Amino acid sequence: MARYLTLERLGKSAIVTLSNLPANLLTTDGLNELASTLQALNADDGVRSVVITGAGDTFFSAGADLKQFASENKAEADVLLQAFANALQAIRNYRGVTVAAVNGFALGGGLECALVCDYIIAERGAKLGLPEAKVGLIPAAGGTKTLADKVGVSWAKRIILGGEQVSAEQALQIGLIEEVVDQGFAKIVAVSLANKVASQAPSSVAAARKLIEDSPNLTLDEHLKRERAATLSLIGGGEQVEGVAAFLAKRAPSWMQNDDD
Repeated sequence: MARYLTLERLGKSAIVTLSNLPANLLTTDGLNELASTLQALNADDGVRSVVITGAGDTFFSAGADLKQFASENKAEADVLLQAFANALQAIRNYRGVTVAAVNGFALGGGLECALVCDYIIAERGAKLGLPEAKVGLIPAAGGTKTLADKVGVSWAKRIILGGEQVSAEQALQIGLIEEVVDQGFAKIVAVSLANKVASQAPSSVAAARKLIEDSPNLTLDEHLKRERAATLSLIGGGEQVEGVAAFLAKRAPSWMQNDDD
């Protein structure tokens, strides 16, 4: 049984709740649980999307427990950093869509966790930041890149170098998050958004997601070649045949019957 998170199902979505109150701190054991949970969900064909949120009303997650760095033991710190890397990679590797439902403070490793999700929904009153430099550290789970990729270098410097926390409304303005909702509604809206994926073909979602994520590193010609190759790989597959047949018959497609074709 998981100690640092809870897992529930709602339709074709799974809701992973970080649960290490009061601040939902991320420990090595908790990160290992998060990694193994996402890996299990990735192997579960009945789950098409994952929502990650925090227990309580105040914190999504305040990040790493700084007590883990108090001993000045580099080997112990490296174990924690590897646990972060494994957990965030498990989120990245999830074949469907991941949505972070930020229901309070998302700081340090907590924000880095949200940043690797496909979408971020934040409640009014939420605060987001990477304050590691205030304690003589830096973001070490990819935050210097994932934040810069999302909001640009200038804002990444303000947030990381200046220790600036941004509100949900400000985060929306700078492109850090996708939507602001009233308090208490982040999980509901996130699940609604995630469930929209259930109407799409799983193979199409996987192929398009890969192309979108790779696009910044490709020339237009390279991207077009990959797009064409991906499209041709889908033609004649069970989901493509079912999707067209359902459209022509004016009915909803049944993807689960075609996942193994």
